[in-house]
Amino acid sequence: MNAKWAFRLAVISAVVMLSVSTLMAVTAAPCHPLPMSTLTAFELVRSVADLQRIFGMPGDACRVDLVAQLNHANVIDTFAYIPAYTAFYALVAFALGKRSNTLGWITIALALGCAVADVFENVSMFRLSAAPDVASPWLTGLIASTNAKWVGLAVVTTLCGVMLARRGGLWWIALAACAAPLASSLWALAAPDAAGQYLIPGMVVPSVLLLAVAVWGSFAREKPASA
Repeated sequence: MNAKWAFRLAVISAVVMLSVSTLMAVTAAPCHPLPMSTLTAFELVRSVADLQRIFGMPGDACRVDLVAQLNHANVIDTFAYIPAYTAFYALVAFALGKRSNTLGWITIALALGCAVADVFENVSMFRLSAAPDVASPWLTGLIASTNAKWVGLAVVTTLCGVMLARRGGLWWIALAACAAPLASSLWALAAPDAAGQYLIPGMVVPSVLLLAVAVWGSFAREKPASA
């Protein structure tokens, strides 16, 4: 597959990703106020107290609808959104990697690793939403997988920026934009409450840029690859 077709498939993957995201809305209010979206707050829980801040106490009326909607969002995430965003980043990395083969394959491998971490994150969330009032090893699993996913995706976009910057000229600006998620994802390791609201906006910046590159690359004349 040449770079042009990889970019075209990446654009299709992005359209699927955006379409699927509209089906993942969580409209039920959390049982207590949160500094970020409910789904992101669930990803970033660190204790049973954090879980109860979202789900309330046993018997609270707010819990039933919230659990149902979060589980619904995670099902869609697992079977549609994760494959779509993984395909998008991997295909963009493949296309950009035509000029830097080793770095491209490393980026693809990291994108696949993030998908595995995200699936494990969702499994942990299913387990925890079923029993949010009890300390569980699934909480540790959620913390590890969430951190791996967010930091890993930030590294993926940063490496895509590195491959763009290697083109020379003003492409170095792309590296700064693609590295934006590193700040929010690393900040979330230490202060999830403070950083959580910036995780998704941080990923939007490089994702929009990479989508623009993919659209442009779908029609641009392809140059010979270098080893």
